[in-house]
Amino acid sequence: MIFELISCIGLMWIIRYGSILNLPRNLLSNKSEVLKDLLNCSLCLGFWCGAFIGISLYFLHENNIYYLLLPLSSSAVCWFFDSLLDLIQLNCTFLDKK
Repeated sequence: MIFELISCIGLMWIIRYGSILNLPRNLLSNKSEVLKDLLNCSLCLGFWCGAFIGISLYFLHENNIYYLLLPLSSSAVCWFFDSLLDLIQLNCTFLDKK
């Protein structure tokens, strides 16, 4: 389950911060306020990344019921690591100013 959670974090970071996805992300954000909120929320985006990976694994790999719980744990883990990344970046910016 660790590998699946790390995959969810990676997918969330790529969708949210990946420079290659700037154009599609901006187009979607400009089209809908809901999509804009989704793409700016690591908790929400983590849930949907977990849902995508969990459902894919459930149907393609094996019918393990724990894969259907992946969106819930993915949401929490993605939010935690995104907040941790923000904290690290904030500290680096603070130290650079000194």
